[in-house]
Amino acid sequence: MSKTGDITLPALRAFAAVARTGSFTAAAETLGVSQPTVSAAVARLEACSDAPLLRRERTGATLTAHGRRVLEHAVSVLAAVDGLAAALSGAAAPGLTVGFMGEAAGPRTALVVDAVRARTGGRVTLRRFDFDDPTCGLLTGDSDLAVVWPPLSTGALDTLPLGADRRAVALPVTHPLAARPALHPADLGGLAWVTPRSPDPVWARFRHPAAVGVADATVAAGSGAIEETLELVAAGAGVALVSESTDQHYARSGVAVVPLLGGHHCTTALAWRRDDARPAVTGTVAALRALLAARPVTG
Repeated sequence: MSKTGDITLPALRAFAAVARTGSFTAAAETLGVSQPTVSAAVARLEACSDAPLLRRERTGATLTAHGRRVLEHAVSVLAAVDGLAAALSGAAAPGLTVGFMGEAAGPRTALVVDAVRARTGGRVTLRRFDFDDPTCGLLTGDSDLAVVWPPLSTGALDTLPLGADRRAVALPVTHPLAARPALHPADLGGLAWVTPRSPDPVWARFRHPAAVGVADATVAAGSGAIEETLELVAAGAGVALVSESTDQHYARSGVAVVPLLGGHHCTTALAWRRDDARPAVTGTVAALRALLAARPVTG
């Protein structure tokens, strides 16, 4: 049974820092303490756990599946404590960090930023994430709200849809299919594809060509970001499944973005940690929910 009375805030901060940086040494630098202090704090937290939280490897530290679940709660506890400390001191509530990823950008991110500014008096920080973290920092505590591109594997987040986009295919401009006004999945069988590299299997599976009914797709290259995807497409490494607005936000010479037929869409959503009850977060969500009810964002 877990010894919950032995769980301390320093241990939670040390664990979250190691999870975020992937290194005990880097976590110590972030926290301004020694590496043995971080190691001892994490060891105390793991002593309260029924299973290991981290894998110690030569290249650094990675979360176990159990560690990922614990981190979700640790991040929310630390955020709540920091908000409480600010309230007790009479200081202004800290600003919020809004994470976003690639195609989940544009006017949708601006809408969220405006709502956060209204709630926090302008104290907002934007942070960009790529395919290696589809939650855009929410589960590591690097963001408080995020504009994400569902679906996601974790059940620790709540989401508010911001808009929908038609799915499309990015092809080299010299490809025979690039001049078509639209494409059907049946047109794309047997092609080589560039697909996202991501630790989230649900997120990655939705972005595989098989998700839209493409048969005999061969993965020729993996990509860590939308810019890398378009570079690979332009270089002839393969074609890629994207959103129709990619051509608007990430226009790339040498790449044609052709809409996909068959009613295939992807969505953009605001996401936040489900147990994050800080007023700045809940107030921003409520304001956006009311705004979208009156003026839905569809593009």
